[in-house]
Order: sequence, then structure tokens, then C-alpha cells
Amino acid sequence: MTTPRIALPARAVASRVLDASALLLHPSADELKICNAVGTRLWQLICEARHTEDELAAILVAEYEVELEVARIDVREFLSSLETAGFLSWR
Repeated sequence: MTTPRIALPARAVASRVLDASALLLHPSADELKICNAVGTRLWQLICEARHTEDELAAILVAEYEVELEVARIDVREFLSSLETAGFLSWR
């Protein structure tokens, strides 16, 4: 059985939340990402470095009016985009 991975910010990433939008800066990649409200909430949870992908989806279901399967897809896509851009790592 595979242990679920924990999503966490990549070491080089700096972030700040301003006006309900997370600004993520990856200096070595010279890239800035601006997150919408849901992305900002996910980033705040990722910064806690204790949630799996499934737990992140369950939190979205509890906090927003969204079906679990939709939340799973959205979380997977968001994490994939962060990982591809170098903003995310796993433990």
C-alpha cells in the first residue's frame, strides 16, 4: 500500500496573501503566480505542510459548495500546475 504524499511549498518559493489573492514567487524560475480565492485557500493549506491531495479536496467540499469529485479534479489540476512550475514539492 502506498502512503499518501503531503503537498508542501517548494523551498525557493516566497508567498504572500494580499486582498484574498495569494502571490507566489519562484525567484530561480523568475515566475510569479497569482491565485484566485480557491487557489489561495489551497495554498494556505499547502503551507501547513500536512495535507494530502484527498484531504485538500475534502476541505474544499466542507468550505465551498462543490461536489467531492469536482474538488478532487480541481485540486489535482492545481497541484499539477504548481508542481510543473516548480512551486510545489512532496513529502
